[in-house]
Amino acid sequence: MLKLVLLVILALLAEQRSQALEENTEEHLFPPIHPNCTQSLTELLLLRQEAQLNRMSAAEEATTQVLKETLQTLVQVRDSLNALRNTAQGHTPTSEAVVECVSPFTRVGERCLLLALNKMHTWASARHFCAAYGADLAHFSDINEYVAVLGYINTINELKKSVSIWIGGSDEVEEDNWVWVTGELMPRGSPFWGTKDGYRPQPSDGRSQNCAVLWQPDQYYIHDVSCTYKSAPLCQM
Repeated sequence: MLKLVLLVILALLAEQRSQALEENTEEHLFPPIHPNCTQSLTELLLLRQEAQLNRMSAAEEATTQVLKETLQTLVQVRDSLNALRNTAQGHTPTSEAVVECVSPFTRVGERCLLLALNKMHTWASARHFCAAYGADLAHFSDINEYVAVLGYINTINELKKSVSIWIGGSDEVEEDNWVWVTGELMPRGSPFWGTKDGYRPQPSDGRSQNCAVLWQPDQYYIHDVSCTYKSAPLCQM
């Protein structure tokens, strides 16, 4: 009986020793996680994520800047191509609206003109004729406009009728101070004004001739004539 008790006690002690050895083995293979380890790993992951986001943000800013510069370059190229096209087509850039002319007026450059070649009037009567269309006698300020007017006149007067043409200039208010009906000063000298008898420059006839006409015998250069002379009105809208 005593031997049996001793055997049971020895078996229990052996079992307890075996369990203690197993626990020591597990602790050796799987040491406990330090409380700060998890926190350090989280912080590392956050730092890596933040660095990646910073790189992505920098790359996005660089891409945006490149796109802006590319857009500016394309706009400049477009404007240059438009300018070249306008030049090739004989157009000049303008901020003004395109002039629309109503019949019987014809567009000539940036103006609307009407030459009533078969209507003979005095200078004052010619202004009334034009006023009935909401217009006045024509005027021009530079050589390009003058040339355009002459081109239009020669087109209308293709049969070369001996008809001079009224324009809206006079010195009635003040002698030798030639102004347009708009109040602007008229251009003087060549190539606008012609000559009388081949050598006397116009205007040349003083107080007796105070109205401006495109003189047909002198290839439509400007001459001063009596305001009661009968000529065809050139109206400008």
